[in-house]
Amino acid sequence: MTADPLAAALALALTGEDLAVGPVERLADDLAALGYPADRLVELRHEAQRAERPWPFPVPLEVRRAVGFARFDAALARARESLGLTGLVRSLPVERPLNRDEQRLVADRPPHW
Repeated sequence: MTADPLAAALALALTGEDLAVGPVERLADDLAALGYPADRLVELRHEAQRAERPWPFPVPLEVRRAVGFARFDAALARARESLGLTGLVRSLPVERPLNRDEQRLVADRPPHW
C-alpha cells in the first residue's frame, strides 16, 4: 500500500491513530479494513465529546503544512460527509441546580413584564 500523506493525515484526524492507508479515494474502505468502520468512527467522536476532547483529532501543524492547509480541510470535509460524521452532535445535557447568580438572572424580569 503506497503511503498517501493526505490520506494518512485524514486517518489521523478521524481515528487519532497513525495508520497506513492507501489513496484518499479508498480511505473509507481502508479504515474499515483496519478496524475503523463508519459506526466505530461515530463512537470515537462521541467518546471524545463526552471526555471534552477535540474531534477531529489534532493533526500536527507540519503534517497539515506538508499536504496543504486548504487541501487538508477540504478533504477532511469530504471524508466526514462520506462517513456520516457531519453536523453538530448534541452534547449530553448537564443537570445541576442553578447557582445564586443564575437564580438571580432567572428571577430578573424587565419593568414591563
